[in-house]
Amino acid sequence: MSGFKWLSLATIVAAIGSFAVLIISARALPNAINLQFVAFWGLFFALTGVLGGLMQETTRAIGSAEARNRGRERERPRERPREQRQEQEQEQGAAEAGQTLGARPITVSLGVAAVTFITMAVTGPLWAPLVVQDDAGTAILLMASGLALYSMQATTSGLLSGRQLWGPYAALIMIDILVRVALALVAWYFGWGLLAWLIITVFGTVSWLILALFSSATRSVMFARADVPVRRFVALMVTAMGASGASAVLVTGFPTIVKIAGEAVTTGSGIAESLTPPHANNFTAAVTIAGIAYAVTLTRAPLLMPLEKFQNAIIVSFVRHRSEGVLAALVKPLGALAAFGTFGAGLAWLIGPWIMTLILDESYHVSGPVLAALTLGATLTAMLMITGSVTLAVEKHYMYLAGWLAATTIAVAILFFPGHLSVRTVAAIAVGSAVGVAIHLLALRKLSPRAAREAVSEAFAME
Repeated sequence: MSGFKWLSLATIVAAIGSFAVLIISARALPNAINLQFVAFWGLFFALTGVLGGLMQETTRAIGSAEARNRGRERERPRERPREQRQEQEQEQGAAEAGQTLGARPITVSLGVAAVTFITMAVTGPLWAPLVVQDDAGTAILLMASGLALYSMQATTSGLLSGRQLWGPYAALIMIDILVRVALALVAWYFGWGLLAWLIITVFGTVSWLILALFSSATRSVMFARADVPVRRFVALMVTAMGASGASAVLVTGFPTIVKIAGEAVTTGSGIAESLTPPHANNFTAAVTIAGIAYAVTLTRAPLLMPLEKFQNAIIVSFVRHRSEGVLAALVKPLGALAAFGTFGAGLAWLIGPWIMTLILDESYHVSGPVLAALTLGATLTAMLMITGSVTLAVEKHYMYLAGWLAATTIAVAILFFPGHLSVRTVAAIAVGSAVGVAIHLLALRKLSPRAAREAVSEAFAME
């Protein structure tokens, strides 16, 4: 099986696995406890999204260094290992040009891990009460440790992607989620409480250690160099982290924000403490906070979870074909997403409420119109992920940041407006995402589409 096929399989496994963990927790835990777990889960993955900027910049930097070296490949002595030839060529080129050697992303990530641990530990008393009411001290320690480990995992993912080692990268994704699913089943079987589920949330971050231990291909790229020196790499990394942090709030952390906003805005909010049949099937039907939070998660899972794993492949492809523009080339994939999202919205309207109550219970019921609108909103967010990846790949870091910051700021602001929680949630996702897409397209407007059309086709065909 080719690397891209393994990556495709890994994205499916990741989407199903994340979906499974949330379903199992809803079955295993009382609603009040499960809402705390979902909030912790959402916050953790929102913050890993911030660290995803380290992965994305590592992917771009290593991919660019790889492309730079590829042109000299035929002139290198064949008896040396490929990685050693690349390392020596880069050092020789830097010495001849009087330049500083490229940064080692894995070394930078050690500093990021330390800063992350300290920051989350110190600020824990501020964020923990908003997320969990039980085991708050342990939750802070788990969050800080898990995110520090994820810094290393994000860098490992970027190194593998930049060198186009899609097989090991796919293995990393699958180990991460399968560990969590296995532990969730064990916790459900033994009836463990909230603490076990908090541990499950962060436990997958040891997957990079497992892969490095058993994969020689992974070890071979751990100390690869970027295309820029440390100072420049850190500056670009921080910009990418700012944008990916904003994207994480909108993509993975939004259910947590929905929980906070639902509890904060209560007047005319259409929130019910519990629901019993018969259910209304209109846009302003009453919902529970847990119900709308789960609806946000489940309606975006088919699109955003797989696409999130493919972002590195998109970046690598555009790094290799960035000499010309992308707008015309983006028409086809964005159109395909729109068609898929519209079809999904129709299904969500027709069978979504039945699925919600079947796999969860009656208290999680959300009406068909709301589920359809959330699916369309998720489609706009998927478009934003694609335009963002392309904007980063062509090294428009600041416009990449601007698009995601605008989208997230607008979405969070709308969510805290007065009004029905369903209406606020749908409007927040749709309007924020649409503005972000417009900003990214504005950044790409002057670029010619010819060569980039081939890049888009390659990125999405995954051949």
